[in-house]
Amino acid sequence: MKDIHYYLKRLNINLPLVANYKFLSQFHHAHFYSIPFENVGMKKNTLELLSYQNIANRIIFNKRGGICFDFSILIRSFFEHVGYSYRIRLARILNPSITPATHLLFIVKIDEIKWIFDIGYGAKGPRSPLMLIDGYVHEHSFLSSRVNWNSEFGWIVSIKENSKHDAVWENIYAFHDIDALEPDINMAHFYTLNSSESLLNTNMVASLPKENGRISIRNNVFTEVRGYLSSSFEIANKRELSNLLLESFDIEIPPQQI
Repeated sequence: MKDIHYYLKRLNINLPLVANYKFLSQFHHAHFYSIPFENVGMKKNTLELLSYQNIANRIIFNKRGGICFDFSILIRSFFEHVGYSYRIRLARILNPSITPATHLLFIVKIDEIKWIFDIGYGAKGPRSPLMLIDGYVHEHSFLSSRVNWNSEFGWIVSIKENSKHDAVWENIYAFHDIDALEPDINMAHFYTLNSSESLLNTNMVASLPKENGRISIRNNVFTEVRGYLSSSFEIANKRELSNLLLESFDIEIPPQQI
């Protein structure tokens, strides 16, 4: 990874690069909380191709965010640089409805243990790598995650937003532990960009987790969750949207380019 120094600076990581679980967890935390999940200008970005250099320019040097397919370009290069053993999987989203297998995640193998590594789902995604074992739970004060095996859907990842008084486990996606090949990834990416049933094609989104909450934009609504408190308001115009993207997500896009 030729831009490793700048990537680590973007993530505010100043640690030895070691292919173990401790560093994997620190890397997940740094990326998840530093780089927004966002699809503003997604179609324009695609015209520039999902090449390493284009993604690096946009995310590392221009401080933009991305979706799972964008992040995967950097993650693959980073894993290979550090020496992690990894495979790519495609998951089907389960909520609010079941989709084709269009969400990209990684399985990282360390000392014969497999870990789900996913920083591309958005602010409601897992807040840590998850052990690929039936019944595994990662407890978190705001949002816990769970892994279960299902004979029909394969591995199911669930979350529980503990800040809600009536918090229950919510299944967010499922996948089978088989390799996703480049043609599979290309088809999933094409569906995400072009299908009328793709949430990312039909909605503009931006989200970023906070230690005790999350912030998000969906079309013209801004939402902030802090512990048990949640507030939302409508965004009046493109200028206000541009200001919110800069102030809340550190994304600089002039109003006329939105």
